[in-house]
Amino acid sequence: MKNITYLILTSLFSINLVFAGCGSCKVSKNKAAIIGDHNFVTTIAENGAVSGLVKTSCGMCNFTMKNQKECNLAIQIGEKSYLVQGTKMAELGDPHAKDGMCNAVRVANVVGNVKDDIFLADSFELHKKLDKN
Repeated sequence: MKNITYLILTSLFSINLVFAGCGSCKVSKNKAAIIGDHNFVTTIAENGAVSGLVKTSCGMCNFTMKNQKECNLAIQIGEKSYLVQGTKMAELGDPHAKDGMCNAVRVANVVGNVKDDIFLADSFELHKKLDKN
């Protein structure tokens, strides 16, 4: 009986770890959309080049990237989200702050390429002006 109890508890704990994400996110249900009125990039060039303003946030928390098991920086072009390589959320401030990437959708001016559904950033500059809608 003890073995069955330990097996069940271990299984539940393991499943929770796999599906719980980073665990430190206390994501607000009222997302702060700090995007203002901008002309966003809506398509990717045939060669994969991207240059201009994009929405950026945590892919798991705000862009519903269901295949992500932890918080990762992502951009959104049109309706599709792409993970970002070349910069990290922690480099852009506290991700769990009120205006952090896990709690807000922000605007970034980016230059880079999309390859295999990953945005490879040559330049990633988060807008400082926070215009709330």
